[in-house]
Amino acid sequence: MKRKILLGSVGLILILGLAAGAFWWPRRPQVITLNDGTKLTLLAVTYGRHHALPREKKPATPNQRPQPFYTPNNSLVVWLRQEHPADHWPNYQLFLYDKADTACVGDSGRRNGYGGGSNEIVGVEFDSFPRRQSGFILRVQEYVQNEGQVLNEKHFVISNPARGVAPAKWTAEPLPSAKTDDDLSVTLTKLVAGADGNFNRDQSHPDDAINKGVEAAFQVQQNGTNALNWVPVQIQTSDATGNHQNAGCNSHWDGDQEIADYQWGLWPDEPAWKLRVEFSKQSGFTSDELWTVKNIPVQSGLQQDFMNWNRNNRPGAVFSETDLQGVHLKIFPAKKFTDVPPNAQPAGGFDLEASPSLPEGMQMAVAKLTDDQGNDVENWNYGSMGRAGATEYHYGLRGLDGVTNLTVTIAIHKNHFFEFTVKPQKP
Repeated sequence: MKRKILLGSVGLILILGLAAGAFWWPRRPQVITLNDGTKLTLLAVTYGRHHALPREKKPATPNQRPQPFYTPNNSLVVWLRQEHPADHWPNYQLFLYDKADTACVGDSGRRNGYGGGSNEIVGVEFDSFPRRQSGFILRVQEYVQNEGQVLNEKHFVISNPARGVAPAKWTAEPLPSAKTDDDLSVTLTKLVAGADGNFNRDQSHPDDAINKGVEAAFQVQQNGTNALNWVPVQIQTSDATGNHQNAGCNSHWDGDQEIADYQWGLWPDEPAWKLRVEFSKQSGFTSDELWTVKNIPVQSGLQQDFMNWNRNNRPGAVFSETDLQGVHLKIFPAKKFTDVPPNAQPAGGFDLEASPSLPEGMQMAVAKLTDDQGNDVENWNYGSMGRAGATEYHYGLRGLDGVTNLTVTIAIHKNHFFEFTVKPQKP
């Protein structure tokens, strides 16, 4: 009898031990070590608008904790500890996937620097995640010398803190769906999630969701005639669960349809996505939308100064200014860079200031740019910077050898917006 009791006790202890192990093991810290030696540890996950590291989590230093912060909408925040050499800042990106790998999104912001030195706590924000699912995975893409961007083999597994929220589902419109804004009519004929596009973020895994995008097909007409001069430039994608993503898009014409592709989409198992598509005019501007400035001098300058234009480093005296579509514009002399090697791109640049800043829905573009011989000069927008009620625009220039002056035509016009609520198809 005693032996049976003893054996029964041993069995009970083993069962309890296994149960305790099963309970403890999933709660072990999840750690990913990058190729450069950086160690990432998953500390916590918070959801809502107010985000704070839970009290029981050890701070980076005994006397310092990350400060709580707010997000404009209900968002997911993943708290990570990153440990690395003091003289090396880790170079990585984070992408959040559903467990079936049907789609993924990048983070929408980081709160860095808590702890300092070689040990920081980072709060990583995600505006979008598969909110109806029980959990998802977080992958790390790092830069590896001589290999480029590489997805780490390990990933974090995260339970969904927002799964209890079950909003109503949207009803999709049948395709094709036509919408009108003033004299412009746009018909959405196709929407495909997980389509191949111009996205190559991981060469080793071409079918990974990180390389996929969304393809949308449109028919565009103005006053009943095909309008090839209007193109989609920005698409906002949202769903009923509260997800939303903004993305620029690439487009090309295929017969009478304009095919646009973009990243990132959302999760295609939702009954419907809402697309807010912004169309911008590329040509055919009216005279009251244009400003042409001739004989803009090309002066010698430093690329370093061009890239670091701020209040203490202005581009020189204003060459010309005017009012256009309710906006005051100033244009400055162009620069040919003297601190770059031959054939470097950009070879130069010019700056433009708009005050007040363009209101939402207005678009500014370089409609035409030529040199002193009438040749087209390739240019591209290097971005903009807000400053005291104004916005400063920087344009890079190619091929300025022997050029003494430029002629620039600036266009400001109103964009058109269209909303569609549709079900994304599979490729």
